[in-house]
Amino acid sequence: MKKITIFICVFLLILTISINCYAKYIMEKTLDVANIKIDVKKPEISFLSATTNNEGYNNYANKTHTVVIKLSAVEENLKDNKLWKDVKFLLDNESATKIKASVHSSYYRDTISYEITLNNITGNGRLKIKIPKGAIVDESGNTNDEVIFDTGIIIDNLAPVINYSQEEVQDGKINAKLKANEKIRSINAWEISDQDTLLNKEFACNVLYPLPVTDLAGNTTNVDIKIDKATNIKLFFAGISKIFKWETTNGLGETIGKNSLNNNIENKLEALAYMWEGVDKDFIQIKTYTHTYSEYQNEQIIWGAYETPFYAGYNPPGEKYATTASGRGAAINGIGTIFLGGITTDTYNGSIPKEIAEKNLFGISALTFKLKDYSEYSIVYQIWVNGNGWLEPVSDGVETKVAYDKPIGAFRISLIPKTEKQYLIDDWKKDVGTNNMK
Repeated sequence: MKKITIFICVFLLILTISINCYAKYIMEKTLDVANIKIDVKKPEISFLSATTNNEGYNNYANKTHTVVIKLSAVEENLKDNKLWKDVKFLLDNESATKIKASVHSSYYRDTISYEITLNNITGNGRLKIKIPKGAIVDESGNTNDEVIFDTGIIIDNLAPVINYSQEEVQDGKINAKLKANEKIRSINAWEISDQDTLLNKEFACNVLYPLPVTDLAGNTTNVDIKIDKATNIKLFFAGISKIFKWETTNGLGETIGKNSLNNNIENKLEALAYMWEGVDKDFIQIKTYTHTYSEYQNEQIIWGAYETPFYAGYNPPGEKYATTASGRGAAINGIGTIFLGGITTDTYNGSIPKEIAEKNLFGISALTFKLKDYSEYSIVYQIWVNGNGWLEPVSDGVETKVAYDKPIGAFRISLIPKTEKQYLIDDWKKDVGTNNMK
């Protein structure tokens, strides 16, 4: 029994030593034969932002604006990058091929940043960006998925269509209405409503001028604001040359003297007549300069046809201005008026030799109109002088002339809400230096 016990112990000892030796041998023979990294992640493209230089209306643009789009692409094992070559621009899902585009890209670690600048974007629709599949490929052959990003920017190159109407509201005032086929920008002194598609404004006197109406993308339509039925403030101006036929305006800015010039381009306006109602008698104040054959300034001359006095030089003389409370006149077209000047200025009924009178050298050469109060209204006027054409339009008490000895052949005038004044001036400026007669 003792021998058997000793044998078993020896056997177990030998077995333990053999196992330990085999394990040591296996550890010594293990080799590191490869370092394999598996990449199954696709390149990732993201839309970051889109902005325009359309101040105040960043979500709208037309071909005059610049659009800047920012994208990013993440891929740490980049092999091939054709994003800029393959990118497409869409308008309402239709390809836009005429866009001028440029790109600036930068790399930081595993991220590529893109800043894309678009100019001269023609067409209309919602601007989108399409990145096709395979624009970016990594070392494992993974490619990006096709993506379409909506920039949120509306491209609009169509001017708004405006329906204009006017209606009498009360006390002889007229309400002008402008209804657009799309959202439009607000205009100073105009009420905007109906989801920014309707403009309203009340007028107390007749006016005619172009109003620029602009949509959110910056496209503009000029609408002729023609108020011709207002009676809250009534205006009447007239002028006459030696052909002895009055030409008139009721505030719509018609050219006084146009018919006279058609008869003879050398004709000069020699007298004015005026009248207004609905405002104070001295609300509008007028001063003219009359160039006559008389060698004496401030010499009173009688206009024989109406037996009214006028002066060689300023009318009225000195620091005074004429109003409806001053002077005498007569009815023109059934309207009782006040006169300044007189047609004996350029006739040869004893005061001017015939050979001189026929040269049309005399008449009204300077005009000044001003208002008693400028809180609501301005008065705009412009003269035409033979050889010079239309001069720059002026307003609110500024004297207009070429020279005191160079009379005018025509003029136009408008009493207008001061908020609308610049629109009228800009329109009349287009005729400066020309012989355009409206």
